[in-house]
Amino acid sequence: MTRTWPLDWDSRKLGVGCHLCADLTGRSFHSGRISEALLEQQAIAVGHVAVVFRGRHVAAFVDLAPEELADYWADVQEVGRAVERVFTPCHVNYLLLGNIVPHLHVHVVPRYLDDAAPERPLPWTTTPVPDDVFADQVRRLKDAIA
Repeated sequence: MTRTWPLDWDSRKLGVGCHLCADLTGRSFHSGRISEALLEQQAIAVGHVAVVFRGRHVAAFVDLAPEELADYWADVQEVGRAVERVFTPCHVNYLLLGNIVPHLHVHVVPRYLDDAAPERPLPWTTTPVPDDVFADQVRRLKDAIA
């Protein structure tokens, strides 16, 4: 068998050097019950948000206690509703991946009637959001979730 995953994968899963374990409140537009919601400035779609589990390093949702799981998914739902109110997409995808950063986070990805891959997953091609537009989007999300 030829290894294709990075050599440091096992240590990443343990949280070694995990940037999502840091205090994210300064980057977050919403602190939920057990998560931080971050608007992505390098977004695959307008309004792309990551909802990051906080409190300790958890690589997979199967590692959560039942009450943590309930609180986390309630946070994801709350953020998803705010994304729907602010960006009015035709659909929203909820992606639980962890292929690069194995720290529990869900990508909330709005889909639009004119997007690049109707009825299919979007390609993971990011577009930088200009600072002024990003700041306005953060403000609108904060207002929508308050």
